[in-house]
Amino acid sequence: MIIDRTATHELLARPLHDEAARTQYIVQLKNRLRRYEAANRTALDARAGPAYAATSGKAPETVEEITAAMVGDPFYQIWSAFSRSAQDVMWNSVGETIQRELPRMKAVAAGLANAPAGGSCETSPTFVAPSDAYAGHIHGQPGGYMLGEGSADDFVAGAFYESGGNAYSLGVGIGTRDSKSAAVIEFLAERYPGFKPRRILDLACSSGGATVGYAAAFPEAEIYGVDVAPGLLRYAHLRAEAMGLKAHFRQMDAGDMSFEDESFDLVVSHNMMHEVSRDSLGRIFSEARRVLRAGGVVVHQDVPMKGADFSAFEKFIFAWQTKNNDEPFWDEFLATQAPEVMLEAGFAPDEVLETTVRMRDGPRAWYVVLGEKPDAEGRRGSALIG
Repeated sequence: MIIDRTATHELLARPLHDEAARTQYIVQLKNRLRRYEAANRTALDARAGPAYAATSGKAPETVEEITAAMVGDPFYQIWSAFSRSAQDVMWNSVGETIQRELPRMKAVAAGLANAPAGGSCETSPTFVAPSDAYAGHIHGQPGGYMLGEGSADDFVAGAFYESGGNAYSLGVGIGTRDSKSAAVIEFLAERYPGFKPRRILDLACSSGGATVGYAAAFPEAEIYGVDVAPGLLRYAHLRAEAMGLKAHFRQMDAGDMSFEDESFDLVVSHNMMHEVSRDSLGRIFSEARRVLRAGGVVVHQDVPMKGADFSAFEKFIFAWQTKNNDEPFWDEFLATQAPEVMLEAGFAPDEVLETTVRMRDGPRAWYVVLGEKPDAEGRRGSALIG
C-alpha cells in the first residue's frame, strides 16, 4: 500500500471552492516563477554579467560573483519579490481554510482521542528543544514548527505543515502521486530483496506524512516517529489514527534520543538534513547509528540540491532560500559532505552510499545518503530476510 499526496483523511482541512481556487492560483504562479528561473540565467548573460564585467574585468563565475552581479538586476529583483510574495500568500490562503475548519477538526480530534488504530503520542511541557528549532520560521510557516508548544492539545502547526506542504510541492512541479517514503521503500526493496524491518524509526517526522507510509508498507512492524515540535507530533498522531494506521510519536531531539542501543532495523529521515545545523547533523547521524541493529539500514533523504553537479548559477538560485525563504541552514548543508558526516558517526567507508532516487511523480531525483551496519555474517539489510 502506497501513501502519497492523494491520501485524504477526516482531519485534513477542507477548502471551500473559492479557497481552493485561490490556492490553485498560487500553485500556478509558483510554477510560472519556477520556469522563469531559467530566464534569470538569460538576464545574467544579457545584462547583469556584462555590467559586472565592465567594473571587474571578468565575467561572474562563482556564486559570490553571480550574486554581486544579479542583486541589482531589475529582472531578478522582480522574480525574487514575486517568489517571496507567492510563498506568503500561499500560507495566508491555507491559513484561512485551517482557521475556518478548526472547530470541525477539533471535533474530529476528540473522536480520535481513544486512538482506534492503536497508536500513541507523547509530548512533554518540560522538553527543551535544541536551538536549531528556533532559528527561523522554516519556509515562512506562520508561527513556525514550534507553534503550540505551550499548549496540551494544539495541532495547528501540523495542519499548516500538511496543507502548505501539499501546495508548495505542487508549486515546484512535484505531482500528487509522489511519495518520499514510497521512493525510499522501493529503493530498499531493490537493494535488499526480502528486507522486512521489524522496528522502524522516522527522525524529524514533522506531520507524519512519511511515517504512515512505512506503517502502510510494513503493517507488521512497530513504527516510531520523533520530532521536537509538539504541534507537529499531535497532528501526526491524529492523522495516522484518522487513516487507520498505527504509529507511535515521541517528542525527542533526534540527536539525543532515549531509545536503547540497537533497537531499530530501519532508521530514516526525510528532508531533515537541510533543516538542521552541521553540529546537529553530526549528533543525529551518530544517534541513528547507535539505535540501529546489526543487519539494519539508515537512509537519510533530502531535496534535490545535492548529489548532482549543479552549476554556480543553480547554486546561486539555491542560496535564495537562505536569504529569502527562512531556510537558515540551507547554505550550510550545501557545503556539507554528508558521507563524511556518516563516517564521523562511525560507519565504515564501505558501509556508506551517496546516491539519488528518482521521484515517483516529479521532475528530479531525491538526494540520499545511506548507512549499513553489517550483521555477524557480514550481511547488510538482512533484517528478517527469509
